[in-house]
Order: sequence, then C-alpha cells, then structure tokens
Amino acid sequence: MRDAKANIVRVRSASGADAEAIICTHFAAVHQTASEFYPPEVLNSWSRQPDEARYEQIRRAIAKGDELFVVAEDASGVVGFGSIVPSLQELRAVYVHPRLARRGVGARILQELEALAVATHCGHLQMDASVNAEVFYSRHEYEVVSRGVHRLASGHEMACTKMMKVFPQSI
Repeated sequence: MRDAKANIVRVRSASGADAEAIICTHFAAVHQTASEFYPPEVLNSWSRQPDEARYEQIRRAIAKGDELFVVAEDASGVVGFGSIVPSLQELRAVYVHPRLARRGVGARILQELEALAVATHCGHLQMDASVNAEVFYSRHEYEVVSRGVHRLASGHEMACTKMMKVFPQSI
C-alpha cells in the first residue's frame, strides 16, 4: 500500500534556495514534455543545460520581487513551479516535472498564481503559451487571443499561442 503522505503536494512561495530545483524542473519539463512539439535547437535555446549561472539568474529574480514565484513540493522536494509578473499582468511560467505530469500539480500552481494575480490587482493574465500547453490553459478558462511566435533570449523563435484570462470583478 502506498503512503498517502507521498501524494501530498503543497504550493508555497519560492525562495532563493529553490533555484536549483526550479531550473532542473524547467529543463526536464521542456526537454521531455515539449519534445514532440519543437525541434532540438528550440528546446536547447528555451532551456539550456542547468548550471550555476542559471541558478543565480533565478535567485536574483526571486530576490528582486518583480516576478512572483511559487513552487509545488511533495515528500521528494520541488516538483513544479510557476511565476507571474503583476506589473505586466503576465503569466510567465507553469512547469511540472514530467514524472508528476497530469496529476493536478500544474492546476494547483496555476490556481495559486491566479490568486496572487488577483491579490496584486491584476484584472487579467496574459501569456505566450507553448503549443504543448494550449490545451492545459484552455481547460482553465484561458482564451486564445492569437497564434504567433515567441522570441527566446537567444534569438530563436518558437511557435506559441497568445492567451488571456480575465478575472471577474469583486463585488
């Protein structure tokens, strides 16, 4: 019989100590989950091999506070993460380690990010969703605005779906 506690996933604010786990989760999600949708050069540009420079970039972003990060963790540690940029009303990331894909972890992360968005007075969240993530966001009431390309920091372009969710006004 499996231990019930092993299936418990908790979502919390990220700290700088989570940087390595965030980057490793990102790398695994991009290279495994999206590999059927994008060529290797896009995957490698989107998420290059984890290293200290990438960890430090996340540590700085978390410390700066313009982008709000959350992590999902279970008994094994961090299994997913997400982030929003309230000033841009932008959903920047929701990633789940492939070994926990399709188990509700992404939905839990997204729910927490949407609560943060509302708490920081965002009337909506917009994003450039990867092609493989469009169905996930559609299930969570995000509407397709347009289809286009997202330019990665390397200059590579990847197909994306521009999506948005408007939050109901509080009464």
